[in-house]
Amino acid sequence: MKSHAYSYLRMSTDLQLKGDSRRRQLEASRAYAEANGLELAEGAELEDIGISAFKGDNVREGALGKFLEAIRSGKVKPGSYLIVESLDRLSRQQVLAAQGLFLSIVQSGINLVTLTDAKVYKAGEVDLADLIMSLVIMSRAHEESATKSRRIAAAWKNKRTQAAAVRKPMTEWCPAWLRLLPDRSGYEEIPQRVEIIRQIFNDTAEGVGMYSIASRLNKTNVATFGDSNGWHQSYLAKILANRAVLGEFQPHIRLDGKRVPHGDPVQDYYPVIIDEELFYRAQLGKAQRLNHGRGRKGAAFTNLFSGLLKCDYCDSAVLFENKGTGAKGGTYLICDGAKRKRECPSIRWRYQDFEASFLAFVEEIDIESVVNERAHQEELGKLDRELAALNGELLSVNDLMEKTYALLAHGGAVAFVSAKLGELDARKKELSEQINVTSQERQEILSRAQRYRGSKEEIRQLVAKLQGPNDDDLFKLRAQIASQLKVLIDGVWVGSLGVKPRLLAAIERLQGDGPRRAKEIAHMVRAAHLPDQSHRYFAVRFHDGSVRGVYPSDSDPLRLRQQIVATESLGFQVSDS
Repeated sequence: MKSHAYSYLRMSTDLQLKGDSRRRQLEASRAYAEANGLELAEGAELEDIGISAFKGDNVREGALGKFLEAIRSGKVKPGSYLIVESLDRLSRQQVLAAQGLFLSIVQSGINLVTLTDAKVYKAGEVDLADLIMSLVIMSRAHEESATKSRRIAAAWKNKRTQAAAVRKPMTEWCPAWLRLLPDRSGYEEIPQRVEIIRQIFNDTAEGVGMYSIASRLNKTNVATFGDSNGWHQSYLAKILANRAVLGEFQPHIRLDGKRVPHGDPVQDYYPVIIDEELFYRAQLGKAQRLNHGRGRKGAAFTNLFSGLLKCDYCDSAVLFENKGTGAKGGTYLICDGAKRKRECPSIRWRYQDFEASFLAFVEEIDIESVVNERAHQEELGKLDRELAALNGELLSVNDLMEKTYALLAHGGAVAFVSAKLGELDARKKELSEQINVTSQERQEILSRAQRYRGSKEEIRQLVAKLQGPNDDDLFKLRAQIASQLKVLIDGVWVGSLGVKPRLLAAIERLQGDGPRRAKEIAHMVRAAHLPDQSHRYFAVRFHDGSVRGVYPSDSDPLRLRQQIVATESLGFQVSDS
Protein backbone atom coordinates (compact mmCIF):
# COMPACT_ATOMS: atom_id res chain seq x y z
CA MET A 1 0.00 0.00 0.00
CA LYS A 2 1.31 3.43 -0.95
CA SER A 3 2.13 5.93 1.78
CA HIS A 4 0.02 9.05 1.84
CA ALA A 5 1.57 12.39 0.93
CA TYR A 6 0.28 15.92 1.50
CA SER A 7 1.37 19.00 -0.39
CA TYR A 8 1.76 22.25 1.56
CA LEU A 9 1.62 25.39 -0.57
CA ARG A 10 2.26 28.84 0.87
CA MET A 11 2.32 32.13 -0.99
CA SER A 12 2.64 35.49 0.70
CA THR A 13 0.39 37.46 -1.69
CA ASP A 14 -2.35 37.00 -4.26
CA LEU A 15 0.03 38.39 -6.87
CA GLN A 16 2.15 35.29 -6.48
CA LEU A 17 -0.99 33.17 -6.79
CA LYS A 18 -1.87 34.92 -10.06
CA GLY A 19 1.65 34.18 -11.27
CA ASP A 20 3.38 30.83 -11.39
CA SER A 21 3.97 30.04 -7.71
CA ARG A 22 0.96 27.82 -7.03
CA ARG A 23 1.23 25.85 -10.28
CA ARG A 24 4.98 25.37 -9.80
CA GLN A 25 4.69 24.10 -6.23
CA LEU A 26 1.77 21.78 -7.00
CA GLU A 27 3.31 20.25 -10.11
CA ALA A 28 6.61 19.66 -8.30
CA SER A 29 4.71 17.88 -5.48
CA ARG A 30 2.88 15.64 -7.95
CA ALA A 31 6.11 14.77 -9.76
CA TYR A 32 7.85 13.84 -6.50
CA ALA A 33 4.95 11.70 -5.31
CA GLU A 34 4.76 9.82 -8.62
CA ALA A 35 8.52 9.25 -8.76
CA ASN A 36 8.64 7.91 -5.20
CA GLY A 37 5.50 5.75 -5.18
CA LEU A 38 3.46 8.02 -2.92
CA GLU A 39 -0.29 8.63 -3.04
CA LEU A 40 -0.75 12.41 -3.15
CA ALA A 41 -3.95 13.71 -1.53
CA GLU A 42 -5.36 15.44 -4.62
CA GLY A 43 -7.97 18.12 -3.91
CA ALA A 44 -6.89 18.29 -0.29
CA GLU A 45 -3.82 20.46 -0.74
CA LEU A 46 -2.81 22.50 2.28
CA GLU A 47 -2.80 26.11 1.13
CA ASP A 48 -1.95 29.28 3.05
CA ILE A 49 -2.46 32.18 0.66
CA GLY A 50 -1.37 35.57 1.96
CA ILE A 51 -0.75 34.19 5.46
CA SER A 52 2.50 35.16 7.11
CA ALA A 53 5.10 32.54 8.08
CA PHE A 54 7.31 35.34 9.46
CA LYS A 55 4.88 35.96 12.32
CA GLY A 56 3.73 32.32 12.61
CA ASP A 57 0.17 33.04 11.45
CA ASN A 58 0.20 29.93 9.24
CA VAL A 59 0.69 27.78 12.36
CA ARG A 60 -1.75 29.65 14.63
CA GLU A 61 -4.63 30.13 12.20
CA GLY A 62 -3.68 28.71 8.82
CA ALA A 63 -3.83 25.37 6.99
CA LEU A 64 -0.47 24.26 8.44
CA GLY A 65 -1.83 24.60 11.96
CA LYS A 66 -4.86 22.48 11.03
CA PHE A 67 -2.53 19.85 9.54
CA LEU A 68 -0.56 19.69 12.81
CA GLU A 69 -3.83 19.25 14.69
CA ALA A 70 -4.78 16.42 12.31
CA ILE A 71 -1.44 14.74 13.14
CA ARG A 72 -2.12 15.01 16.87
CA SER A 73 -5.66 13.65 16.50
CA GLY A 74 -4.49 10.68 14.42
CA LYS A 75 -6.30 11.69 11.22
CA VAL A 76 -2.90 11.90 9.51
CA LYS A 77 -1.10 8.59 10.11
CA PRO A 78 2.57 8.20 11.08
CA GLY A 79 4.69 7.39 8.04
CA SER A 80 2.88 9.94 5.88
CA TYR A 81 4.80 12.58 3.92
CA LEU A 82 4.55 16.36 3.98
CA ILE A 83 5.92 17.88 0.78
CA VAL A 84 7.03 21.53 0.74
CA GLU A 85 9.03 23.55 -1.77
CA SER A 86 11.57 24.51 0.91
CA LEU A 87 11.80 24.87 4.66
CA ASP A 88 11.17 28.61 4.43
CA ARG A 89 7.64 27.81 3.25
CA LEU A 90 6.99 26.26 6.67
CA SER A 91 8.36 29.06 8.80
CA ARG A 92 10.25 32.34 8.68
CA GLN A 93 10.08 32.91 12.42
CA GLN A 94 13.11 33.24 14.69
CA VAL A 95 15.26 30.15 14.51
CA LEU A 96 14.20 28.57 17.83
CA ALA A 97 10.49 28.79 16.97
CA ALA A 98 11.14 27.53 13.44
CA GLN A 99 13.28 24.65 14.73
CA GLY A 100 10.57 23.71 17.22
CA LEU A 101 8.02 23.48 14.38
CA PHE A 102 10.40 21.38 12.28
CA LEU A 103 11.06 18.93 15.13
CA SER A 104 7.36 18.67 16.07
CA ILE A 105 6.61 17.41 12.54
CA VAL A 106 9.37 14.79 12.24
CA GLN A 107 8.99 13.64 15.86
CA SER A 108 5.30 12.97 15.18
CA GLY A 109 6.25 10.30 12.63
CA ILE A 110 5.84 12.47 9.52
CA ASN A 111 8.49 12.45 6.77
CA LEU A 112 9.29 15.99 5.62
CA VAL A 113 10.30 16.52 1.98
CA THR A 114 11.88 19.72 0.62
CA LEU A 115 11.73 19.84 -3.18
CA THR A 116 14.38 22.51 -3.91
CA ASP A 117 17.19 20.26 -2.65
CA ALA A 118 15.35 16.89 -2.89
CA LYS A 119 16.03 16.41 0.82
CA VAL A 120 13.99 13.96 2.91
CA TYR A 121 13.98 14.44 6.68
CA LYS A 122 12.94 10.97 7.80
CA ALA A 123 10.66 10.61 10.78
CA GLY A 124 12.75 9.69 13.82
CA GLU A 125 15.98 9.52 11.81
CA VAL A 126 17.11 13.17 11.66
CA ASP A 127 20.86 13.29 12.35
CA LEU A 128 23.14 16.12 13.46
CA ALA A 129 23.96 17.19 9.90
CA ASP A 130 20.23 17.44 9.08
CA LEU A 131 19.63 19.55 12.17
CA ILE A 132 22.50 21.89 11.35
CA MET A 133 21.33 22.23 7.73
CA SER A 134 17.74 22.97 8.78
CA LEU A 135 18.96 25.58 11.28
CA VAL A 136 21.04 27.34 8.64
CA ILE A 137 18.18 27.40 6.11
CA MET A 138 15.56 28.64 8.57
CA SER A 139 17.91 31.21 10.13
CA ARG A 140 18.63 32.63 6.67
CA ALA A 141 14.89 32.70 5.87
CA HIS A 142 14.15 34.63 9.07
CA GLU A 143 16.91 37.17 8.37
CA GLU A 144 15.60 37.72 4.84
CA SER A 145 12.06 38.31 6.11
CA ALA A 146 13.25 40.52 8.96
CA THR A 147 15.27 42.66 6.54
CA LYS A 148 12.30 42.88 4.20
CA SER A 149 10.03 43.83 7.10
CA ARG A 150 12.41 46.60 8.20
CA ARG A 151 12.61 47.96 4.67
CA ILE A 152 8.83 47.95 4.25
CA ALA A 153 8.37 49.60 7.67
CA ALA A 154 10.91 52.28 6.75
CA ALA A 155 9.20 52.88 3.42
CA TRP A 156 5.79 53.27 5.07
CA LYS A 157 7.28 55.52 7.75
CA ASN A 158 8.63 57.74 4.98
CA LYS A 159 5.22 57.71 3.28
CA ARG A 160 3.52 58.73 6.55
CA THR A 161 6.03 61.56 6.96
CA GLN A 162 5.39 62.70 3.40
CA ALA A 163 1.64 62.51 3.98
CA ALA A 164 1.87 64.72 7.09
CA ALA A 165 4.39 67.17 5.65
CA VAL A 166 3.21 67.78 2.09
CA ARG A 167 -0.12 65.87 2.00
CA LYS A 168 1.35 63.49 -0.58
CA PRO A 169 -0.84 60.39 -1.17
CA MET A 170 0.70 57.30 0.37
CA THR A 171 -1.18 54.88 -1.84
CA GLU A 172 -3.86 54.62 -4.50
CA TRP A 173 -6.28 53.36 -1.86
CA CYS A 174 -8.72 55.96 -0.57
CA PRO A 175 -12.32 56.18 0.72
CA ALA A 176 -14.94 54.92 -1.73
CA TRP A 177 -16.26 58.42 -2.49
CA LEU A 178 -12.83 59.59 -3.73
CA ARG A 179 -10.32 58.61 -6.41
CA LEU A 180 -6.63 59.26 -6.99
CA LEU A 181 -5.86 62.04 -9.44
CA PRO A 182 -4.12 60.92 -12.66
CA ASP A 183 -0.91 62.74 -11.67
CA ARG A 184 -1.07 61.11 -8.17
CA SER A 185 -0.85 64.55 -6.53
CA GLY A 186 -4.00 64.10 -4.47
CA TYR A 187 -7.57 62.80 -4.44
CA GLU A 188 -10.73 64.10 -6.06
CA GLU A 189 -14.43 63.63 -5.25
CA ILE A 190 -16.75 61.27 -7.10
CA PRO A 191 -19.78 63.63 -7.21
CA GLN A 192 -22.58 61.04 -7.20
CA ARG A 193 -21.09 59.18 -4.25
CA VAL A 194 -20.33 62.35 -2.29
CA GLU A 195 -23.99 63.36 -2.63
CA ILE A 196 -25.06 59.98 -1.21
CA ILE A 197 -22.66 60.37 1.74
CA ARG A 198 -24.01 63.84 2.53
CA GLN A 199 -27.59 62.59 2.43
CA ILE A 200 -26.69 59.74 4.82
CA PHE A 201 -25.20 62.22 7.31
CA ASN A 202 -28.12 64.66 6.99
CA ASP A 203 -30.72 61.93 7.50
CA THR A 204 -28.88 60.53 10.52
CA ALA A 205 -28.53 63.99 12.09
CA GLU A 206 -32.28 64.49 11.67
CA GLY A 207 -33.04 61.29 13.56
CA VAL A 208 -33.56 58.79 10.74
CA GLY A 209 -32.16 55.37 11.63
CA MET A 210 -29.71 53.29 9.61
CA TYR A 211 -32.30 50.61 8.89
CA SER A 212 -34.59 53.20 7.30
CA ILE A 213 -31.74 54.85 5.37
CA ALA A 214 -30.55 51.50 4.02
CA SER A 215 -34.12 50.52 3.06
CA ARG A 216 -34.65 53.75 1.14
CA LEU A 217 -31.33 53.48 -0.70
CA ASN A 218 -32.19 49.92 -1.70
CA LYS A 219 -35.78 50.81 -2.60
CA THR A 220 -34.62 53.59 -4.95
CA ASN A 221 -31.92 51.34 -6.48
CA VAL A 222 -29.02 53.56 -5.43
CA ALA A 223 -25.83 51.78 -6.49
CA THR A 224 -23.48 50.66 -3.70
CA PHE A 225 -19.80 51.58 -3.70
CA GLY A 226 -18.60 48.02 -4.28
CA ASP A 227 -19.77 44.49 -4.98
CA SER A 228 -22.18 44.38 -2.03
CA ASN A 229 -25.70 43.09 -2.71
CA GLY A 230 -27.40 46.26 -1.50
CA TRP A 231 -26.96 48.70 1.37
CA HIS A 232 -26.55 47.36 4.90
CA GLN A 233 -26.71 49.03 8.31
CA SER A 234 -23.17 47.85 9.14
CA TYR A 235 -21.71 49.66 6.12
CA LEU A 236 -23.65 52.84 6.93
CA ALA A 237 -22.25 52.68 10.48
CA LYS A 238 -18.71 52.54 9.07
CA ILE A 239 -19.38 55.55 6.84
CA LEU A 240 -20.79 57.59 9.74
CA ALA A 241 -17.75 56.79 11.91
CA ASN A 242 -15.18 57.50 9.19
CA ARG A 243 -13.43 60.81 9.89
CA ALA A 244 -12.06 60.79 6.35
CA VAL A 245 -15.22 62.76 5.45
CA LEU A 246 -13.64 65.59 7.49
CA GLY A 247 -10.46 65.28 5.41
CA GLU A 248 -8.56 63.36 8.11
CA PHE A 249 -6.18 60.48 7.50
CA GLN A 250 -5.20 58.32 10.48
CA PRO A 251 -1.91 56.43 9.96
CA HIS A 252 -1.77 52.90 11.39
CA ILE A 253 0.89 50.34 12.22
CA ARG A 254 0.79 46.63 13.06
CA LEU A 255 1.27 45.88 16.76
CA ASP A 256 1.08 42.28 17.96
CA GLY A 257 -0.67 41.37 14.73
CA LYS A 258 -3.31 44.08 15.16
CA ARG A 259 -3.74 47.28 13.18
CA VAL A 260 -3.62 50.20 15.64
CA PRO A 261 -3.52 54.00 15.17
CA HIS A 262 -0.04 55.51 15.02
CA GLY A 263 0.47 59.20 15.76
CA ASP A 264 -1.95 62.05 15.28
CA PRO A 265 -4.41 62.20 12.35
CA VAL A 266 -3.22 64.11 9.28
CA GLN A 267 -5.59 67.02 8.62
CA ASP A 268 -6.62 68.07 5.07
CA TYR A 269 -5.21 64.87 3.57
CA TYR A 270 -8.49 64.10 1.78
CA PRO A 271 -11.04 66.55 0.34
CA VAL A 272 -13.48 67.67 3.07
CA ILE A 273 -17.02 66.61 2.13
CA ILE A 274 -18.82 66.97 5.51
CA ASP A 275 -18.45 69.93 7.89
CA GLU A 276 -17.71 69.24 11.56
CA GLU A 277 -21.11 70.45 12.81
CA LEU A 278 -23.01 67.98 10.62
CA PHE A 279 -20.54 65.19 11.44
CA TYR A 280 -21.06 65.56 15.19
CA ARG A 281 -24.82 66.02 14.89
CA ALA A 282 -24.89 62.71 13.02
CA GLN A 283 -22.82 61.05 15.78
CA LEU A 284 -25.32 62.29 18.35
CA GLY A 285 -28.27 61.13 16.25
CA LYS A 286 -26.73 57.67 15.89
CA ALA A 287 -25.88 57.41 19.59
CA GLN A 288 -29.36 58.50 20.65
CA ARG A 289 -30.99 55.83 18.53
CA LEU A 290 -28.59 53.20 19.93
CA ASN A 291 -29.40 54.28 23.50
CA HIS A 292 -33.06 55.18 23.19
CA GLY A 293 -34.45 54.38 19.78
CA ARG A 294 -33.22 50.99 18.68
CA GLY A 295 -35.54 49.20 16.29
CA ARG A 296 -37.68 49.94 13.29
CA LYS A 297 -39.89 52.99 13.43
CA GLY A 298 -42.65 52.06 11.02
CA ALA A 299 -43.86 54.06 8.07
CA ALA A 300 -44.36 57.30 10.03
CA PHE A 301 -41.83 57.11 12.93
CA THR A 302 -44.56 55.79 15.19
CA ASN A 303 -43.13 56.53 18.66
CA LEU A 304 -41.53 59.97 19.13
CA PHE A 305 -40.55 59.19 22.74
CA SER A 306 -38.64 55.92 22.35
CA GLY A 307 -36.31 55.46 25.33
CA LEU A 308 -37.38 58.69 27.09
CA LEU A 309 -40.41 57.58 29.11
CA LYS A 310 -40.41 56.28 32.71
CA CYS A 311 -43.25 55.27 35.02
CA ASP A 312 -43.63 57.79 37.85
CA TYR A 313 -44.82 55.04 40.20
CA CYS A 314 -42.19 52.32 39.81
CA ASP A 315 -39.52 53.94 37.57
CA SER A 316 -39.83 51.17 34.97
CA ALA A 317 -39.60 52.00 31.29
CA VAL A 318 -42.87 53.01 29.64
CA LEU A 319 -43.22 51.08 26.39
CA PHE A 320 -45.07 51.59 23.12
CA GLU A 321 -47.67 48.89 22.51
CA ASN A 322 -49.64 48.21 19.33
CA LYS A 323 -52.80 46.21 20.04
CA GLY A 324 -53.79 46.01 16.39
CA THR A 325 -57.18 46.85 14.93
CA GLY A 326 -60.61 46.20 16.36
CA ALA A 327 -62.74 47.65 19.13
CA LYS A 328 -59.96 47.33 21.74
CA GLY A 329 -57.15 47.94 19.29
CA GLY A 330 -54.91 50.94 18.79
CA THR A 331 -51.55 52.08 20.12
CA TYR A 332 -50.86 52.72 23.80
CA LEU A 333 -48.17 53.57 26.32
CA ILE A 334 -47.85 50.98 29.08
CA CYS A 335 -45.49 50.67 32.05
CA ASP A 336 -43.23 47.64 31.65
CA GLY A 337 -43.62 46.84 35.34
CA ALA A 338 -47.42 46.88 35.12
CA LYS A 339 -47.36 44.84 31.91
CA ARG A 340 -45.26 42.18 33.62
CA LYS A 341 -47.52 42.20 36.73
CA ARG A 342 -44.81 43.71 38.96
CA GLU A 343 -47.31 45.35 41.38
CA CYS A 344 -47.32 48.70 39.60
CA PRO A 345 -50.80 50.34 39.50
CA SER A 346 -50.20 52.13 36.18
CA ILE A 347 -52.72 51.73 33.36
CA ARG A 348 -52.48 52.24 29.61
CA TRP A 349 -52.52 55.73 28.08
CA ARG A 350 -53.64 55.96 24.46
CA TYR A 351 -50.54 56.97 22.52
CA GLN A 352 -52.17 59.52 20.20
CA ASP A 353 -53.73 61.32 23.19
CA PHE A 354 -50.40 61.45 25.03
CA GLU A 355 -48.54 62.69 21.94
CA ALA A 356 -51.19 65.35 21.24
CA SER A 357 -50.97 66.71 24.81
CA PHE A 358 -47.19 66.68 24.75
CA LEU A 359 -46.93 68.51 21.42
CA ALA A 360 -49.58 71.04 22.44
CA PHE A 361 -48.36 71.99 25.92
CA VAL A 362 -44.60 71.37 26.24
CA GLU A 363 -43.57 74.81 25.01
CA GLU A 364 -39.81 74.19 25.39
CA ILE A 365 -40.03 71.92 22.34
CA ASP A 366 -40.29 74.28 19.39
CA ILE A 367 -42.72 72.10 17.44
CA GLU A 368 -44.27 74.96 15.45
CA SER A 369 -40.91 76.05 14.06
CA VAL A 370 -40.25 72.51 12.82
CA VAL A 371 -43.71 72.18 11.28
CA ASN A 372 -44.57 75.73 10.21
CA GLU A 373 -41.12 77.31 9.87
CA ARG A 374 -41.91 80.33 12.01
CA ALA A 375 -39.70 83.40 12.04
CA HIS A 376 -37.65 82.39 15.09
CA GLN A 377 -36.81 78.96 13.65
CA GLU A 378 -33.46 80.10 12.25
CA GLU A 379 -32.16 81.43 15.56
CA LEU A 380 -33.34 78.50 17.68
CA GLY A 381 -32.49 76.02 14.93
CA LYS A 382 -28.91 77.31 14.86
CA LEU A 383 -28.59 76.79 18.62
CA ASP A 384 -30.16 73.33 18.37
CA ARG A 385 -27.66 72.36 15.67
CA GLU A 386 -24.80 73.73 17.77
CA LEU A 387 -26.00 71.75 20.79
CA ALA A 388 -26.32 68.57 18.74
CA ALA A 389 -22.84 69.08 17.28
CA LEU A 390 -21.29 69.78 20.68
CA ASN A 391 -22.96 66.75 22.27
CA GLY A 392 -21.89 64.62 19.30
CA GLU A 393 -18.28 65.74 19.61
CA LEU A 394 -18.39 65.08 23.35
CA LEU A 395 -19.45 61.49 22.61
CA SER A 396 -16.58 61.15 20.13
CA VAL A 397 -14.07 62.54 22.65
CA ASN A 398 -15.26 60.04 25.29
CA ASP A 399 -14.90 57.24 22.74
CA LEU A 400 -11.39 58.40 21.80
CA MET A 401 -10.41 58.47 25.47
CA GLU A 402 -11.54 54.84 25.85
CA LYS A 403 -9.54 53.83 22.76
CA THR A 404 -6.49 55.72 24.04
CA TYR A 405 -6.66 53.87 27.36
CA ALA A 406 -6.85 50.63 25.35
CA LEU A 407 -3.53 51.48 23.66
CA LEU A 408 -1.78 50.90 26.99
CA ALA A 409 -3.00 47.30 26.98
CA HIS A 410 -1.41 46.82 23.53
CA GLY A 411 1.95 48.23 24.53
CA GLY A 412 1.45 51.84 23.48
CA ALA A 413 4.08 54.36 24.62
CA VAL A 414 3.13 55.72 28.05
CA ALA A 415 4.34 59.23 27.27
CA PHE A 416 2.31 59.39 24.06
CA VAL A 417 -0.84 57.97 25.72
CA SER A 418 -0.55 60.39 28.68
CA ALA A 419 -0.15 63.39 26.40
CA LYS A 420 -3.08 62.29 24.26
CA LEU A 421 -5.33 61.78 27.30
CA GLY A 422 -4.39 65.25 28.54
CA GLU A 423 -5.43 66.80 25.22
CA LEU A 424 -8.72 64.89 25.17
CA ASP A 425 -9.56 65.74 28.79
CA ALA A 426 -8.98 69.44 28.11
CA ARG A 427 -11.25 69.28 25.07
CA LYS A 428 -13.90 67.43 27.10
CA LYS A 429 -13.98 70.22 29.71
CA GLU A 430 -14.13 72.85 26.98
CA LEU A 431 -17.05 71.09 25.28
CA SER A 432 -18.97 70.72 28.55
CA GLU A 433 -18.62 74.45 29.20
CA GLN A 434 -19.76 75.31 25.64
CA ILE A 435 -22.79 73.04 26.05
CA ASN A 436 -23.79 74.82 29.27
CA VAL A 437 -23.39 78.27 27.70
CA THR A 438 -25.34 77.33 24.57
CA SER A 439 -28.14 75.73 26.62
CA GLN A 440 -28.47 78.89 28.72
CA GLU A 441 -28.54 81.04 25.59
CA ARG A 442 -31.34 78.92 24.13
CA GLN A 443 -33.34 79.14 27.36
CA GLU A 444 -32.92 82.93 27.46
CA ILE A 445 -34.27 83.24 23.91
CA LEU A 446 -37.30 81.12 24.82
CA SER A 447 -37.88 83.18 27.97
CA ARG A 448 -37.67 86.50 26.12
CA ALA A 449 -39.69 85.52 23.10
CA GLN A 450 -43.44 86.21 23.05
CA ARG A 451 -44.09 82.79 21.61
CA TYR A 452 -47.19 82.41 19.51
CA ARG A 453 -48.77 79.05 20.26
CA GLY A 454 -51.79 79.59 18.04
CA SER A 455 -55.46 79.08 18.76
CA LYS A 456 -56.83 75.77 19.97
CA GLU A 457 -57.98 75.05 16.44
CA GLU A 458 -54.51 75.74 15.02
CA ILE A 459 -52.97 73.44 17.60
CA ARG A 460 -55.47 70.75 16.64
CA GLN A 461 -54.53 71.19 12.97
CA LEU A 462 -50.83 70.98 13.81
CA VAL A 463 -51.28 67.75 15.78
CA ALA A 464 -53.54 66.33 13.06
CA LYS A 465 -50.80 67.01 10.51
CA LEU A 466 -48.23 65.14 12.60
CA GLN A 467 -50.62 62.23 13.13
CA GLY A 468 -51.84 62.22 9.53
CA PRO A 469 -51.49 59.73 6.65
CA ASN A 470 -48.07 58.13 6.30
CA ASP A 471 -45.59 59.32 3.67
CA ASP A 472 -41.86 60.01 3.40
CA ASP A 473 -42.25 63.70 4.29
CA LEU A 474 -44.14 62.84 7.47
CA PHE A 475 -41.50 60.27 8.45
CA LYS A 476 -38.74 62.86 8.10
CA LEU A 477 -40.76 65.51 9.95
CA ARG A 478 -41.47 63.19 12.89
CA ALA A 479 -37.83 62.04 12.87
CA GLN A 480 -36.73 65.69 13.20
CA ILE A 481 -39.07 66.21 16.16
CA ALA A 482 -37.89 62.99 17.84
CA SER A 483 -34.29 64.10 17.37
CA GLN A 484 -35.06 67.50 18.93
CA LEU A 485 -36.70 65.79 21.91
CA LYS A 486 -33.60 63.73 22.63
CA VAL A 487 -31.31 66.77 22.33
CA LEU A 488 -33.29 68.76 24.92
CA ILE A 489 -34.96 66.22 27.23
CA ASP A 490 -33.39 64.23 30.05
CA GLY A 491 -36.52 62.15 30.69
CA VAL A 492 -40.33 62.08 30.86
CA TRP A 493 -42.15 60.58 33.85
CA VAL A 494 -45.70 59.34 33.20
CA GLY A 495 -48.45 59.12 35.81
CA SER A 496 -51.47 57.55 34.12
CA LEU A 497 -53.52 57.44 37.35
CA GLY A 498 -52.64 60.86 38.75
CA VAL A 499 -50.88 61.58 42.04
CA LYS A 500 -53.06 59.26 44.12
CA PRO A 501 -50.91 56.08 43.78
CA ARG A 502 -47.81 57.99 44.87
CA LEU A 503 -49.63 59.37 47.95
CA LEU A 504 -50.90 55.93 48.91
CA ALA A 505 -47.39 54.48 48.62
CA ALA A 506 -46.03 57.29 50.80
CA ILE A 507 -48.77 56.65 53.41
CA GLU A 508 -47.80 52.97 53.53
CA ARG A 509 -44.15 53.88 54.12
CA LEU A 510 -45.01 56.41 56.88
CA GLN A 511 -47.34 54.10 58.81
CA GLY A 512 -44.37 52.26 60.25
CA ASP A 513 -43.29 55.41 62.11
CA GLY A 514 -46.17 55.22 64.60
CA PRO A 515 -48.08 58.07 66.36
CA ARG A 516 -45.49 60.74 65.60
CA ARG A 517 -46.63 60.69 61.98
CA ALA A 518 -50.38 60.38 62.61
CA LYS A 519 -51.28 63.96 61.60
CA GLU A 520 -49.15 63.80 58.48
CA ILE A 521 -50.71 60.48 57.48
CA ALA A 522 -54.25 61.79 58.07
CA HIS A 523 -53.55 64.81 55.87
CA MET A 524 -52.17 62.63 53.06
CA VAL A 525 -55.17 60.26 53.28
CA ARG A 526 -57.55 63.21 52.80
CA ALA A 527 -55.45 64.54 49.89
CA ALA A 528 -55.31 61.13 48.23
CA HIS A 529 -59.10 61.00 48.02
CA LEU A 530 -59.58 64.44 46.50
CA PRO A 531 -60.88 64.17 42.92
CA ASP A 532 -58.01 66.27 41.50
CA GLN A 533 -55.44 63.70 42.66
CA SER A 534 -56.77 61.08 40.25
CA HIS A 535 -56.12 62.93 36.97
CA ARG A 536 -53.30 61.65 34.80
CA TYR A 537 -50.20 63.75 34.17
CA PHE A 538 -46.67 63.66 32.82
CA ALA A 539 -43.54 65.55 33.91
CA VAL A 540 -40.71 66.53 31.56
CA ARG A 541 -37.19 67.13 32.85
CA PHE A 542 -34.81 68.99 30.51
CA HIS A 543 -31.04 68.81 30.31
CA ASP A 544 -30.79 72.36 31.72
CA GLY A 545 -32.50 71.20 34.96
CA SER A 546 -35.93 72.79 34.40
CA VAL A 547 -39.11 70.71 34.77
CA ARG A 548 -42.59 71.04 33.28
CA GLY A 549 -45.54 69.08 34.66
CA VAL A 550 -48.62 68.80 32.44
CA TYR A 551 -52.13 67.73 33.55
CA PRO A 552 -54.24 67.39 30.38
CA SER A 553 -57.99 66.88 30.38
CA ASP A 554 -59.08 63.27 30.61
CA SER A 555 -61.69 63.75 27.88
CA ASP A 556 -59.81 66.09 25.50
CA PRO A 557 -56.01 65.73 25.11
CA LEU A 558 -55.80 69.25 23.64
CA ARG A 559 -57.41 70.89 26.66
CA LEU A 560 -55.17 71.72 29.61
CA ARG A 561 -56.33 71.33 33.23
CA GLN A 562 -53.14 72.56 34.88
CA GLN A 563 -49.40 72.80 34.37
CA ILE A 564 -46.45 73.46 36.67
CA VAL A 565 -43.12 74.88 35.51
CA ALA A 566 -40.01 74.81 37.70
CA THR A 567 -36.80 76.61 36.72
CA GLU A 568 -33.73 77.63 38.69
CA SER A 569 -34.25 81.32 37.97
CA LEU A 570 -38.06 81.60 38.28
CA GLY A 571 -38.88 78.90 40.82
CA PHE A 572 -42.36 77.28 40.66
CA GLN A 573 -45.10 78.65 38.42
CA VAL A 574 -48.57 77.08 38.37
CA SER A 575 -51.15 77.87 35.70
CA ASP A 576 -54.63 76.50 35.02
CA SER A 577 -56.50 76.08 31.76
